Amino acid sequence: MNFFQITHVVRFTIVQAICSTILALLIGLPASFFCGRRKFFGRKFLLSLSVVPFCIPPLIIALGYVTFLGLNGGLNHFLMFVFGLKKPPVQILYSFFGLVLAHGFYNFPLIMKNVCDTWENLPSGAAETARLLGAKEIRVFRTVTIYQLLPSIVSSSMLVFIYCFLSFILVLLFGGVGISTLEVEIYKAARASLNFNKVAILATIETIILCIIIVLYSFVEQKSLRLKELNVYYMNEKKSISGMLEFLTFTVLVFIIFLFFIFPLAGIVFNAFTSSKTANAFNLSSFSTIFRMKSFLPSVKSSVLVGLCTGTLCTIFGFVYVAILKFIEIKTEKFRILLKIIPMLPMTVSSVVVGVVITMIVRRGNPFWLIFAQAILTLPLSFRVIYPYIEKIPFNTMDSAILISKNKIDIVFRVMIPICAKGLVSAFGFSFAVSVGDATLPLVLAIPKFDTLSLFCYRLAGAYRFNEACAAGLILGFLCVFIFTFSNINFKKKKSGDIICIL
Repeated sequence: MNFFQITHVVRFTIVQAICSTILALLIGLPASFFCGRRKFFGRKFLLSLSVVPFCIPPLIIALGYVTFLGLNGGLNHFLMFVFGLKKPPVQILYSFFGLVLAHGFYNFPLIMKNVCDTWENLPSGAAETARLLGAKEIRVFRTVTIYQLLPSIVSSSMLVFIYCFLSFILVLLFGGVGISTLEVEIYKAARASLNFNKVAILATIETIILCIIIVLYSFVEQKSLRLKELNVYYMNEKKSISGMLEFLTFTVLVFIIFLFFIFPLAGIVFNAFTSSKTANAFNLSSFSTIFRMKSFLPSVKSSVLVGLCTGTLCTIFGFVYVAILKFIEIKTEKFRILLKIIPMLPMTVSSVVVGVVITMIVRRGNPFWLIFAQAILTLPLSFRVIYPYIEKIPFNTMDSAILISKNKIDIVFRVMIPICAKGLVSAFGFSFAVSVGDATLPLVLAIPKFDTLSLFCYRLAGAYRFNEACAAGLILGFLCVFIFTFSNINFKKKKSGDIICIL
């Protein structure tokens, strides 16, 4: 692989991640304004979409776009029926624009939730002073509000960029001619051509880029968290949507979100309960077909087992590190940020690279390595969920515990675990959902006679058996959402929400 080819792949990976992030911003920022500053019917539902990137696997999102925006998708069938067309008018999916579309709409809830929480907690002093001096709303936003929101916008944008930069399944499924990212090229070099020199070069470039972004993200995110912790006394009351411009903007925004986000997800449900063999009549034939497959039930059992082990191991790793941070006396802010960067380092190494390295070491993957690798890769999520609970333990409580406890282990079990129990359960739910929905590591490791439900679903989609793939994807999505919801069901309602802890 020459220098020009490497440059092309790197450039394309960065460009598609930037374009996807820009699209997520274009949807997420207006949505955050309406959720953070306005009252309207469906606000809670819109905010609830922020859990989708964490509890709905990318594979299911890909299925949704195929079933709704594909050549034989629901949108094309509708347009052909209404306008009497003979050819599908929408042919954007297997292209650069289709990839950006999937990435942008899949990740816009992250920006919406993050910026919305900051917007709700902005102090009104500076803005009110500007209004008293005669500034109009647009000038208040341009000169005051945007600078207050900037840390949250930048930090959430960086997170979306990282997710799009490391995207694998969506690129693998939607990648047309000439569409290939670093992740896909590393996978092809390792599995198809066995060119490990190429793997090493591409993996090094990818890791260097991600290291730079992670360091920048950690510093910007620290400023963003300070704004989210502002006293609620300064919060502004939400107003109803008013004015023709606001109403039109809101209407267009909701239409776009439904068209490119809600309807594709609904398309999975529709296709799971229909079949082309029965003229798209509602039935359970797709579920009946997958239940008769010999590999289906073993794949469900494997997914649950791997998810439980990964969730438990990742939660333990995250809690132990956070507890150590609490016991260490950190004198400087920069050293504190540095220690918080360490558990984020797994984000600098992709699932594909980890899988390839494991196969180079042990030749053939096994469930143990799959669980261990997933636990390490999901550590940043676990850390970000648990850290706020431990951090909020008052210093006088810790001092009292140190005086009356026999040792630090006693403090952990008597003070830390009871206080952050909800955070531990939530971290487990996040880790379980991410593990069960991951099709990348099982695909790269290629464990003999071992299928996960996500890999089972991917193979059905690869064989163009979309109805059966949607049925399996629906079961996979239900499993992820159920565990995620169950892990948060008894939590006390907070203004900022638990999701924002990982942002």
